[in-house]
This record gives sequence, C-alpha cells and structure tokens, in this order.
Amino acid sequence: MKFTGEKCVLCGEVFDENDDVVVCPECGSPHHRECYKNHGRCGNIYMHGTGQKWESTVKVTEVKPVVIISPEDNESDTNFEKIQSHEYTDRNAFNNAVIRDIGFNLNEDMGGVTLNEVNMFVGTNVLYYIPIFKKMKDLGSKISFNLSCLLFPSLYFANRKMWLWAIIATVISVIFNIPSSIMIMAESGVFTENIMNVIYENQDLIQNMGLICSVGSFVANVLMCLFANWIYFKFVRKKIQYIKKNSPDGKLNKYTAIAFGGVRPINIILILLITMFLALFSMVGITMFLTAI
Repeated sequence: MKFTGEKCVLCGEVFDENDDVVVCPECGSPHHRECYKNHGRCGNIYMHGTGQKWESTVKVTEVKPVVIISPEDNESDTNFEKIQSHEYTDRNAFNNAVIRDIGFNLNEDMGGVTLNEVNMFVGTNVLYYIPIFKKMKDLGSKISFNLSCLLFPSLYFANRKMWLWAIIATVISVIFNIPSSIMIMAESGVFTENIMNVIYENQDLIQNMGLICSVGSFVANVLMCLFANWIYFKFVRKKIQYIKKNSPDGKLNKYTAIAFGGVRPINIILILLITMFLALFSMVGITMFLTAI
C-alpha cells in the first residue's frame, strides 16, 4: 500500500514517494523507518491489545509492497521482539509509553524517587496518579479529590496496602457509628430490660450524639478524600526509598515493586473482618458499661 500523503504516527511528517515506510504488524500504523528505530516502539501502542487498527486519512491511489517491521530488520529493532513477546506491552511498559507521550520525563525526581519508580510501585491506575503526584511535587499542593476514599476510606487504604491509615479510618468509622448501633440493637431487642430502661431514659441524648457522629463521620470522610492522594504520594516515596536502601543494588525492581506496591484486593476482605471485630468489641464494651450503670 502506498502511504503518500499519510503522516508518520511518530513524527507527524507527511510521507512522500521516496520515504522508507514500515508498518506495525499489531495495528497497521505507518512509520518512517528512522522514527521507529529512534523510538523503538509503535507510535500507536495504546491501540495494542484493544483490537483497534490504524485507518487511512487519504484516498489510496497506488498499491505497492511495503516492508513490514521484522525482528531481522536491524539490531535496533529488538523492541519488535519485546512487542511480539508482550514484554514491552505489559502494564509498566505501556504506562511508560503513555507517560512519555504526554510529555513527562520518566527520570524526573519526585522527591527522592524517579517518576519511573513511582510508575512501577503504583502499578494500577498510574495515569490517574502520576499527574496528581507531579502537581503536588511541583506546586506543593496537598489537596485533590479521591472518590474511592470519600465512599470507602478504610477499604481504599487497605487495598493500597496503607494499613496504618486503614486501621485509623476503621476506628473512626466504628466510633462514629456507636450511637446508631445502640439504637439499632435496642430496637432489635437484644439488650436486657435494665439496659433498655437506661437507653430509653437517655434516648434524646443518644439520638443527638448519633446526629453529631453522623456529621463527624461525613467530615472525616471528606478530609480523607481530599488528602488521600497526598497521603498515598508520601507512602509511595517512603516505601520506594526504604526498598532501595535495603536492596543489594540500591534499585527498585518489578518484583519488590509488586510485593510492596500496587493493590491487593484480599486486603479489603481483611479490613472488613477487622471492622466487624472492632464493632463487636465496641458493642460488648457498651453493653458492659450500660449494665454497670
């Protein structure tokens, strides 16, 4: 296929009849051979694995054989082998490619760690976190919006392996839910008659406390929502620095990044079990307190 009039997906220059054009076997995107050599990858790597294909923007007027990129093309085309083996198109490599394409420098210092190390450690949802982290580093800002943390702060922190904050969020939630839990248990009739009398005598106080605690819980969630990304940014940098300090070669590799970073959904189940235990423990304590009155 003749690509005269089309644009190289890497440099954006229009092809002429004398250009040496190579085509990505994955998505069909055309490149100058030199552009591909210099970048070592397809310019439309985001299409890979999605089923998307490059489409011509001009009318094809001539058909001729086109050299397809091959592993034997030249020594700089070793990236083709990575693409074929999916080594290059794994999550980290794909994120790196997109980060470079949007103008970020992977070697940029993010406060003792590089942008590439942050990418490796965060693992999932990098394209959400990287711009936020960079803004925090460049401008010194600490506030952003994290919807997951607004709705389920303890689950968010646990999933991101921030156990200290997960426990803090859980304890806050359990404490603020004590008044409403007392009323629910009273309505279900699980308390003894003496405890029920104490509750009814202090019903207005408990209801007012429940209202105050509801507002307090909402405020706590909002605060954690606004500062969650900053807390996570600090956690990421601290963990990466710890790993590098204790690593024989002083580097972060993909194995330690996966072990300490990324997400772990099983932690959500664990924090839910911890929440249930703390809630039960608090109810037992309240029952003993009301019995002693």
